[in-house]
Amino acid sequence: MSTMWGLLRRRQTIVLLAVLGWMLAAQPYRGLWHDGILYFGQVLRHSEVPALSEDMFFASGSQDRYSVYAHVVAPLYSALGKYATHVVGVLLSWTLMAGALLTLLKPLEQRWQPAALWGLLAYGVVSPIYGGGWVFGYGEPFLTARTVAEPLLLWSLVALLSGRLARVAGLQGAATLFHPLMALPVVLVTGCYLAQKDRRWWWALCIVPLAMLAGAAGLPPWDGLLKRYDPYWWSLIGTVNAQVLLQNWSLLDWLTVGLDLAVLLVVAKLRPSAGLTRLLHAVVITNLALFAVAVVLADGLQLVLVTQLQLWRAHWIAHLLAVATLPWLVMQLWRLGGLWPTSACALALAMLNIHVGGQHGPATTALLLFTSLLAWRVRKVSASTRWLICGCILLCIAAVSWARLRDVLALQAWQNPAAGANASAMLVLSFPTVAMSCFAALWLLVQRGRTALGFAALSSAALFTVAAAAWDQRPDLARAVESPSGASHPFAGHLPPRATVYWPGQLLPVWGLLERTSHFAPQQGSGMLFNRNTAMAFGARRDQHRNINEDAANCRSDAMRLRDRELLASCDAPSVQQRLAALCSAWDPPDFLVLPQHHARTPLATWQPPTHRDPPLAYSLHSCRQFVALQPQR
Repeated sequence: MSTMWGLLRRRQTIVLLAVLGWMLAAQPYRGLWHDGILYFGQVLRHSEVPALSEDMFFASGSQDRYSVYAHVVAPLYSALGKYATHVVGVLLSWTLMAGALLTLLKPLEQRWQPAALWGLLAYGVVSPIYGGGWVFGYGEPFLTARTVAEPLLLWSLVALLSGRLARVAGLQGAATLFHPLMALPVVLVTGCYLAQKDRRWWWALCIVPLAMLAGAAGLPPWDGLLKRYDPYWWSLIGTVNAQVLLQNWSLLDWLTVGLDLAVLLVVAKLRPSAGLTRLLHAVVITNLALFAVAVVLADGLQLVLVTQLQLWRAHWIAHLLAVATLPWLVMQLWRLGGLWPTSACALALAMLNIHVGGQHGPATTALLLFTSLLAWRVRKVSASTRWLICGCILLCIAAVSWARLRDVLALQAWQNPAAGANASAMLVLSFPTVAMSCFAALWLLVQRGRTALGFAALSSAALFTVAAAAWDQRPDLARAVESPSGASHPFAGHLPPRATVYWPGQLLPVWGLLERTSHFAPQQGSGMLFNRNTAMAFGARRDQHRNINEDAANCRSDAMRLRDRELLASCDAPSVQQRLAALCSAWDPPDFLVLPQHHARTPLATWQPPTHRDPPLAYSLHSCRQFVALQPQR
């Protein structure tokens, strides 16, 4: 018995190493981007660059007052450095999430079927995007407060299933300190789970009228429960933070939510396990309730606090669990016989369409519903009919996969030709259909004897090694911010301490390299949901930059259509100097400009980031006064 157990553990270790390799391949490290830039700025503001308090994003207060993230990470920057802090934080978070998922999925294990490892692989390679607009995802490859909160919340669910309520409270409390918006849905899931066992937990809903009373008394932040956004503030949110409002979500976004909840319900039905079933039901109930509240009170009544809570974020835990249980569900449907294998294939196709962000959501959803209904009603069917239908659907899966990989590889070839063969190989190997097929082959291989086991071990080690070697795919500008040379930046000597800098399309280098406030970057609008003064300032600055931004958007559209890399690289540099002259002559102009090409005016200084992956690109620093003379007289 001990020999058999040891062999099983050896097999699982080999397969787990390969799964970790696929996870690294699917989520390469690209440095600071997306929300990671905003959290980076929060840490700088509390440590090395307190002058960022005057930046538009921070000046009127920001959401970081509700998080301890910056205060925890700032000492780590001093002790480890920025790059090490980010990499260790991301990898540690992924490791903790993987451990929590393997534990949560244990009730699905059957005999020799590695349901937990299948689920972990799906978590690693299937799109983690949740919510609307393809903005947020779980397990992101950059460091934010979400990176800390997510594993804490997953482990709190593990503790919940084992009945350790004190540990649940501690883990969810810690997660709330880092990211209350991510923690709130899981806290509500916990309450719903407990209420299914003991109805006395429903008394916890008394907190709702208490919050309303606090709002009526004017106590922040509860006073936002009774306040509405004014029309201008609301219009800015609807355009700049469009994903916050459910009315802006696409049909594919809603189909994703529906499919995720349906998967959880069917898993709970096919694998009844007291704890896991209650948990999945609690996740579904919480999502439905919070989405309903958001539709009525956020999109409908435009209440400030309800909109700020972003109740749709409950989808993150639903999507994660749906993705992780999807392989098990597909296998279970296949084993049911009849026409259920066709439903399993249709389910895989529907999830693949979501992964690639395809426009065939209605068709794949209709196919899934039709095959499921047919399988439910038709008990007996010939094997040839079943295989014919499954074959057609599998051909669709292969066609979608081929088309997506072809487009992604072509896009990488012209956008980043220096990426190398390793990066292309990682794109292919980590694509869900490829990764799942290879995983199935690997699992069969580890059960074929010592020679096959050795070959599987070498294959897993090779995959992990190559993926780890290709994992760092930072652009040169992000690399320069995370790994500074130690010397002061060449532009710094020309910039007064309180100067505002406009670097078109860039916020990270203004904060991280120049250590100055940014005049305008689209990401600075992320905080206006929480502060009206920030919204007013951002709206005014956006109007100042409207013509430049429209030119840049049109330029990118043309560059993508023509596949012109040089044109794309120039899009962040205003092509018409009169645009810059108008900006510098307007009210509240920037003090300095950083442009990715030389203009007619002599630059104050030039700088080129060390070249690693990107084509060489020099930046020039200009004073805004240099362009004022170009403004035509009226």
